[in-house]
Amino acid sequence: MARDNTRRPARDQREPALQEAPQASFAPARPEVESAAGMQARHFGALVRERREVLRMRQDDLALATGVGRRFILELEGGKASCQLGRALVVAAAVGLRPFDLMSANSGDDDAPFLPDDDEDDARG
Repeated sequence: MARDNTRRPARDQREPALQEAPQASFAPARPEVESAAGMQARHFGALVRERREVLRMRQDDLALATGVGRRFILELEGGKASCQLGRALVVAAAVGLRPFDLMSANSGDDDAPFLPDDDEDDARG
């Protein structure tokens, strides 16, 4: 196998676009958004905990059944707003909660996002 002895330009000469890429700046979330996210996370966690307890599952059992760590279950049930959505939905499904169930639990809340009326759900049947 022959060795390639050609000189390559220095890294900073080969990839100037990578060096000069502007840094993305993100505006901080508005306080009311953070407050709503925290409230929704606490509600979501309470629903998961309630269903887990109805099923007589321990947090360790639920973690094992869903492939997440016990710490994740603790944080989810504790209402940590930054829990990963995908994992949170897997855990919710494991205790029998569907996304629509989670959304309809908020239907009595005036600050909840738009949800279809019960009549529309019945019409879809």
